This record gives sequence, structure tokens and C-alpha cells, in this order.
Amino acid sequence: MNKEKFGWVMAKCSEAAYMNSKEAKPLYKGLGFDKHKYFDIKGAQCHAAYNKEYFVLAFRGTEVKSWSDIKADLNVSSVNAKHSYGKVHEGFEKEVDKLWTRVRDYVLKQCHDRKLIVTGHSLGASMATITAARLKTAGWNVNGLYTYGSPRVGNESFKKSLDIPHYRFVNNSDDVTKMPFYHWGYRHHGGLRYINSKGTVELGTNVVRRTLDRLAGRWSGFKNKDYFDGLSDHSITGYADNLLEYVEETTDENS
Repeated sequence: MNKEKFGWVMAKCSEAAYMNSKEAKPLYKGLGFDKHKYFDIKGAQCHAAYNKEYFVLAFRGTEVKSWSDIKADLNVSSVNAKHSYGKVHEGFEKEVDKLWTRVRDYVLKQCHDRKLIVTGHSLGASMATITAARLKTAGWNVNGLYTYGSPRVGNESFKKSLDIPHYRFVNNSDDVTKMPFYHWGYRHHGGLRYINSKGTVELGTNVVRRTLDRLAGRWSGFKNKDYFDGLSDHSITGYADNLLEYVEETTDENS
């Protein structure tokens, strides 16, 4: 999967996940996925989009008008992960629970020998991570997990158990990626793809470089009267726009 524009394609899949079935279906088809199934259960949504080679599960992120989403984001307690290992964010886990049986059964029915990819943005990224962990524990070969603006999902045990190629994209000052707090026991998983203030993806960056770059990004936003740069950088459209020309050239996974 390296040297392909999967970073951009999966960002567009995650963007389309915010739409209903009628709106999203032609967009997935335009991305090369001619088959489509939409799941919408008690405020949690997921799209299955697939072709002869790939089977993609794309989870919808936070809708500010959805009370179900707001409750999921605000509930920062951790619980034992169901169908996987370690502890995870209770709110995220409950959102996955709504969809799990239907999505799992559909994967069993339709995925077959296709490469299984799971993706999402924001709340959808955390749901994608938990779902990927469950599928892996159930014996599926999850070929890739692509997340955008993901909050921290689980504890160190959950992180260590998640033996999946994970491409974790973070756009500059995106504030959602800093929650829930590290000192609460939550950890990030996956190989970081950091999008700097100039819109370029950096691999192997460190905390000092990212801190300085984020300050530069916030200062640029302030000069342009964008006083909420940390929220602006969370936009899935911004992720997709920055990744349009990006080509994955490495397979390092747990930096």
C-alpha cells in the first residue's frame, strides 16, 4: 500500500462519511468504490465502500448538532475494551457498540479476500481504531487503519495490543488530537504523519519541532484573524486538501 495516494483517498472517504447514503454513494464511486452500504444506528454511522481489491469501512466523525456525539466526546471515563485488549474511552466504545454486530456481519459476508481498510475523522477516527482492534482480535487481517484528527483512544495496554498498520495524520495545531489528556492514561497509537504549518507531511518529527511549528501555525492564523486555529486545523476538508499531492513512501508504523 505504500507509494499510493491512500492518505488522500482515505481522507476523502472519511469526509464522505459525514454524508447520508444518497449523498455519499456517488462520491465513493468517484473514488473507485462501486459497491456501497450505509449503516445508521442510534446516531452512529458507518459506510462500507468496496471494489474488487479493497473493502473500506469509513466512520462518521462528530456532528455538533448530534447529542449522541457530544455525549460520546465528553464521556472521558475508560472501560475494559470489548472484543480486544486494554482499556478504551467509554464514550467511543459505546458508539462502536451501536454498529458493531451489523458491521462485523457485513464484513464477514462481503469482504472475502479484499484488503480490509478502516478509516475515520475525529470521533470517527476513534471508532475506526476500536473497530479495527475488534476485527483484528476476531481474526481478520486489517491491512490498514487511516485516522485523521484522532483523539487518544485507549491506554498503554490497548496501544500495545493493536498490531495493525496505522497511518495517523495530525494537521498542525489540531486541538482534538491532544484529548483526552496523556496524564489521564490515554495514549496515541500508530505511525505519525504530521502535516506542518506549510501543509507538508513530516515523518520522524519530534516534540520540539512540532511545538515550534504549531506556534508558527497559530501565529499565522492570528495574523489572518483565525483566532481558533486549533479548531480550524481539525477540519477533514483541510486534511484532504493538504494530502492531495502526498504519496506514502515509507512503511514505519509505530513512531
